[in-house]
Amino acid sequence: MSVSLWIAVALLVTGSTIALLFSARAQRRELIIERLGMVSRHYRLAHHYHLPGLPSISVSKDVKELLSKAGFHSSQAASWFMVIKLSVMLLSLGAWLAYIDFELNNYQLAKGVVFAIASGLVVEQWLKWRAHEVSQRIAHAVPDALDLMVVCVESGLTLEAIFGRVGKEMAQVAPELSREWLITEAELRVLDSRLDALEHLSQRTGVVEIENIVIALSQAEKYGSPIAPTMRLIASDSRQYQYLKLEERVGKIPAKMSMPVVVLVMLPVVVLIVAPTVIALLNSLGGL
Repeated sequence: MSVSLWIAVALLVTGSTIALLFSARAQRRELIIERLGMVSRHYRLAHHYHLPGLPSISVSKDVKELLSKAGFHSSQAASWFMVIKLSVMLLSLGAWLAYIDFELNNYQLAKGVVFAIASGLVVEQWLKWRAHEVSQRIAHAVPDALDLMVVCVESGLTLEAIFGRVGKEMAQVAPELSREWLITEAELRVLDSRLDALEHLSQRTGVVEIENIVIALSQAEKYGSPIAPTMRLIASDSRQYQYLKLEERVGKIPAKMSMPVVVLVMLPVVVLIVAPTVIALLNSLGGL
C-alpha cells in the first residue's frame, strides 16, 4: 500500500472522527435547547400569559410564596401584582372623589385614603384565597396522582417520564397539579441535580402531601430505596387525612347552623307568641 493511500485513509478517519464529535456536540446542544424551550413553555402555561416590559418591583417573601402557591410562576408576577394592587387602590380613591363631586376637605380625603387601603387589602385577601384554593385542589388530586405514579414506577419508567406521564394524564382532572408535575418534569431534565427540582416542587406548592412525596423521592434518589410502597402509604394517608377533614367539616355544621336557626326560626316564633299580648296591652293602655 502506497504512502498516499495511507495518508488518504488517515485523513478519512480523522475527518470522520471530527464529524462525529461535532455531530454529538450539536445533538447535545439541540437537546438542551429543546429542554430549555420545554421549561419556558411550561412556565408560560403556568401563568397562562406573558407580559414583557414591566420593571421589577420588590415584594416581601410572603407575597412571593403566595403568588407561587396561586400558580403565578412568572418572574414578573410580583411586579404585576403590585401594579394591579396600586391600580385598584387608585380607582377606589378616584371613585370616592367622584362620588363626593371632588369636594375635598381633610375628613373626605381621610375617607378616600381608608377606601384605597381597604381595596388594597381586598386584593391581598383575594390572592390568599386563590393560593388556598389552588393548594386544596392540588391536595385533593395528590392521592390519584400517587396511584398513577406507583403504576409508572412498577412499569420501570424513569423519574422524568413518571412526572411527564402523570402530568399529562391529570391535565383534565386536576390542571393545577398537572402544571406543577410538568414543570417538575422539565426541571428534572434540565437541572443538574434532581434534588433541586424536587425541592422546587415542594416550595412552589406548599402542600404537606407533596412535601412527603419529595422526601420519599429524595431518599430514594440518595439511598436507592424502593419508592412504590412509600407512595402507596402516602396515598393512603392522604385519603385518610381528607376523610378526617371532611368529618371535621360535617361536625362543625350544627354549630354553624345555630345562629341562622336562632335568627330565622326562634326569633319569629317568639315575636308571634309575644306580639298579641303586647298589642292587647297597648290597646288597654290606650283606652285608659
